[in-house]
Formats: sequence, structure tokens, C-alpha cells
Amino acid sequence: MSRQQRLIIVLIGSFFGLFILAGVAGFLSGVVSGATGDTSDRPLIWGMGAFAVLAMIGAMAVSVFWMRNIDEAAREAHKSAWFWGGTGGMAAGGVLVILASLPQAESLNLAAWFTDRTDPAAYMATGAFAMLTLMIVGYTLAWVWWWLARR
Repeated sequence: MSRQQRLIIVLIGSFFGLFILAGVAGFLSGVVSGATGDTSDRPLIWGMGAFAVLAMIGAMAVSVFWMRNIDEAAREAHKSAWFWGGTGGMAAGGVLVILASLPQAESLNLAAWFTDRTDPAAYMATGAFAMLTLMIVGYTLAWVWWWLARR
């Protein structure tokens, strides 16, 4: 079996494994809620927290496997893109963080991306998602530039 075939099998297996893991986490949260009579969201939070930790460990493992199996040019493209694009995106997000820390920013009424929630956790998650989005956009632009410059 070639490296590319192994990589595709691992990626597809990981994708389906993620769905199975989410189902198991939800099921176990329901079992714990039913067994303990706890009607709060605590079992769900612990179950989804465990799912998130396992999903991130799995994502890291798949990333390491993938990075070890691509050729050197592709590896260098991704490293360069993450450094230049990710750093550039984070710098753009940093400008927004600095502006948000000004007292004048209090007059802005920005909705969190999570329905009508206005609690600090919703705003923190919104900011983290926005920063990650900027980093991924920067990475993508730098990755495309890297490959176009070497064609």
C-alpha cells in the first residue's frame, strides 16, 4: 500500500471516528444524567469536554502522521505558510484586540456569534474563532503564494 493510500485511509477513518466519538460522548452524557438524576448541564459539559480533548488529540495525531508522509516540498510549503500567513493573520487580529481594549470600544454593541448570548465565554469563543479564521486565511494566502512563486 502506498503512502498516499495509507494517508487517505487514515483521514477517512479519522473523519468517521470523530462522528462516532461525538455520538458516544452524547450517549454517555445522557446515561450519566439519567443514572444520577442530574438535570443540569454538568454531565453534558463534562462529556463534550472529554470529546473535545480526544478530538484534539486525534487531530494532532492525524496531523503528525500526515506531515510525516508528505514530500519535503509540501512540508516546507506548509511550514512557511503557517509562519508567514499564520503570524500575519494573528497580527491582524492583534490590531483588533488592541482596539477592543480601548475604553471607547465599550460603546460598540457587537453580537457574539452564538445566537443571543452575551456572557463572557461567548465573546471569548467569538474572539478565538475570529483570530483562528484570520490565521487560516493568512495561511491559505501564504501557501498559495509559496506554490505560485515556485512554479
